[in-house]
Amino acid sequence: MNTRIKRTYISTLVEELGSLPSVAAQIVNMTSAPDCDMGQLSRVIISDNVMTMRFLALANSASFGRGHEVRNLRQALVRLGLRRVRNVALCMGMHDMMPAGGAVGGLDMKEFWKFNLATASCAQGLAWQRGNASDDDAWLVGILHNIGLGSLAQKAPQDFQRALEMARMQGIPLIDAELRTLDFHHGEMGGRLLAQWNLPQVFCETVEFFGESFDPGEVSAEANTLVRILRDSASLVRSVGYGDSGDGHEAFSVNKAADILELPQQALDALLGKVDREVTDFSRLLGIDLPEGQFLATLEESRRQVVHLGIEGFSDSLARENLEEELAMARTIQQRLLPAEAPEIPGWHLAGTNHPSLQVSGDYFDYLKLKGNKRGFVIADVSGKGMPASLLASNVQASLRALAGVMDDPGLLLAAVNEALHESTDAEKFATAFLAVLAADGRSLRYASAGHNPPLVLRTDGSAEWLKPAGTPLGMFPGMEYPVTEVPFSDGDLLISYTDGITEAVDTHEVEFEEHGLEKVARHFVGDPVHVVIEEVIAAVLLHVGSNSLDPLDSLVENWEEADETNAGDDLTMVVARSRPALKTGPPGD
Repeated sequence: MNTRIKRTYISTLVEELGSLPSVAAQIVNMTSAPDCDMGQLSRVIISDNVMTMRFLALANSASFGRGHEVRNLRQALVRLGLRRVRNVALCMGMHDMMPAGGAVGGLDMKEFWKFNLATASCAQGLAWQRGNASDDDAWLVGILHNIGLGSLAQKAPQDFQRALEMARMQGIPLIDAELRTLDFHHGEMGGRLLAQWNLPQVFCETVEFFGESFDPGEVSAEANTLVRILRDSASLVRSVGYGDSGDGHEAFSVNKAADILELPQQALDALLGKVDREVTDFSRLLGIDLPEGQFLATLEESRRQVVHLGIEGFSDSLARENLEEELAMARTIQQRLLPAEAPEIPGWHLAGTNHPSLQVSGDYFDYLKLKGNKRGFVIADVSGKGMPASLLASNVQASLRALAGVMDDPGLLLAAVNEALHESTDAEKFATAFLAVLAADGRSLRYASAGHNPPLVLRTDGSAEWLKPAGTPLGMFPGMEYPVTEVPFSDGDLLISYTDGITEAVDTHEVEFEEHGLEKVARHFVGDPVHVVIEEVIAAVLLHVGSNSLDPLDSLVENWEEADETNAGDDLTMVVARSRPALKTGPPGD
């Protein structure tokens, strides 16, 4: 087929498809506007009874429900959010154009939609895990990535069936078969259709280039990222054997998915559980009759087949946690625990930070107002990760803030929190903590420690002191006492408190950063403002994680920018305090 005929043919097919159904198109246009009027949006949706019921059903589904029923459309839209409303409207509009019933051009449309729904949910989870793309955008391109395939099957069924049979018989990608028979492929057709619908260019590029090779500069960086997420997601769904994308090439073995996607097995299993629930919810939304738990059942069958072939090395257990919802909520809780800025405290310069990992942990720090207008700070590390750790950290914070107003003794304060925590949690849930009460003249501090990592004191005379812990972690046993130690300070002496993410960060040879790495970097920047000390220690830890260097200061200045691109695997939390003359004033953190 020559180029001119090809262009005429594909243009004609796209024009025949036309625009989105009216209500769906209005929803997409309105939700794309920065000043979207929720009332007007509700009125547009209410004009379509079926669309209204679908949004209400989705808002109350297992994937989006919050424990109480939503009974009106406005509440449903608020719960879902504008981006998700846009995405669902596009999904519904696409389904109305190519419903999941029967076979078209040799393609089973029910299997087509099963594959799309699973790929979309998987792409959303991977985008969240990797943190390099909008999870809502990843879900949408997962739904839309095969829109050209469904459109081609509908508008040119004989041509499509010929390409489909070639792909399956020869075991080649469907796009290659289409190029041989049609001289264009369904990705190009899908990209043109999305452009005709006036969707953002990044979606058009992602859909068009999803299945073909391209040069780095040929598409935007954002589209490039989405394409990679989408390819990994489609490969994972294909390896499970769920649905039909039309491709004939062999998928990777499901037991290799964790290694190929560079995910811990537990995270992969949680992602697959999330996909199973969301496929069920969205299939009901679209009126597709799918048995509950079908995705996981297909996965288990695929794994049984792998075992039957003698391939081992994967877990049979599946984590049922909702990955996206739990991590999002846990991260929100964690960030709300952290103070926005350091207070002005007589006699001291203070700074604190939490550098989050891709996973959520229970790291926490706070500045405290104690009885008698005394001031102090606490840094804590709650056992575990995810939602349980965030909730326990919230419990610790609430107890400390409530008790600090009536106490000024750090030992008694930790003892009271220990009792409260022990009564309200299981024995395996605990928290380490370091709590310091600062003298207003900057000449001393009194501290108590509940099994926390020993803070480092760097003196202006060059000496160093580690403040060893003297108490058990909070919540483990009742009736614990926490000795109080007073530490003298001179002007300029520096206290560095931290969580174990700093000292236990490992490099490519599994060598930990350790206390000596912390001390070496801190000494190098000991004369800088306290917030700079924190920044440089965090940067050194991140560079250590991505290197094989035995010296934490190696190339620190030259490679500082690379630190932001590294994940330490655990939260990095620090609070640094420096003694200063009592009469000297200035902004906190100087």
